[in-house]
Amino acid sequence: MKKLLIIIVSLFLFSCEKSELPIEGHTMGQIEMNEMSMNSNYSKQLFFNLTDNLVVKENLKTNWDLAFESSEQGWHILLNSSTLSRLSYLNNYNFEDIIDEDGLVWKWDDPRGIENGTALLEYPDTTVLYIVDRGFEVDGSQRGLKKLKIDSINNTSYFIRYSNLDNSDYHSISINKDPNVNFTYLSFDSNNTIDIEPPKEAWDLLFTQYTHLFEDNVETPAYLVTGVYSNYLNDVQITKDSINNFEDINSSSITSYAFSNEQNAIGYKWKIYDFDAQIYFVNSQMTYVIKSVSNRYFKLRFLDFYNNEGEKGFPSFEIQEL
Repeated sequence: MKKLLIIIVSLFLFSCEKSELPIEGHTMGQIEMNEMSMNSNYSKQLFFNLTDNLVVKENLKTNWDLAFESSEQGWHILLNSSTLSRLSYLNNYNFEDIIDEDGLVWKWDDPRGIENGTALLEYPDTTVLYIVDRGFEVDGSQRGLKKLKIDSINNTSYFIRYSNLDNSDYHSISINKDPNVNFTYLSFDSNNTIDIEPPKEAWDLLFTQYTHLFEDNVETPAYLVTGVYSNYLNDVQITKDSINNFEDINSSSITSYAFSNEQNAIGYKWKIYDFDAQIYFVNSQMTYVIKSVSNRYFKLRFLDFYNNEGEKGFPSFEIQEL
């Protein structure tokens, strides 16, 4: 009798439970297309937001010379790698000393990001005199040399001096840090800071030329390439998939990937130059999966490097939120 009562009560309780509601499957975003207008001479830098599929800011690559890390504890100073800028440094020199450029040893920023090394190598030494080669204009002409002294850095500002090698065009300035951006930019042409970068949470990718470094290549240690940087300082992470088709990659694929936070994780190798045909071909089998600055995941595949008029420097791609 007691067993019968337990069975009846159990049936009553389970019959009163609500039926489970079906869980909707994850719906991916629509596939969207876009084309970046870097120009055929690659003169533009384009900051791109994946969520909005939109260029949020652009500038001429020759508008700036140095970029100063803007976080409170930041001290890294970047060269303009889009102009093939490089740096040398001299010990036991006063700022006023006349410098002979012959025999200078040159260094470049590592395209992987500041954690992997900049031309300044480590915290700027106030006793060192730096020589900055500004690289090349868009037409290939040289932009000239500057000597640079970093007098001090604190939580809010950099204090620097610079001039031509013969001490002409001398300037002593302070550069205020802006915590809303990754870097604050200086132009040797205007002798002032210049508005380049959008707010650090507003962009994911930067379409730009940059300096690629070749290991163990003495004759050509650095070369200018056209590609994509990421907003790696704000946790944009990237992986690439050359095995699965673009259409087959979905949100369930994410956990199987190992992501990279290197600045050049996309880089320039999504296209290949055919020297016989003298034309770029895009590797359409390569898909990039990107964790955005807003912590959303997207897949991106390049489609072309030319616009409808056949001009290079107009990379097109398709993207889809996972």
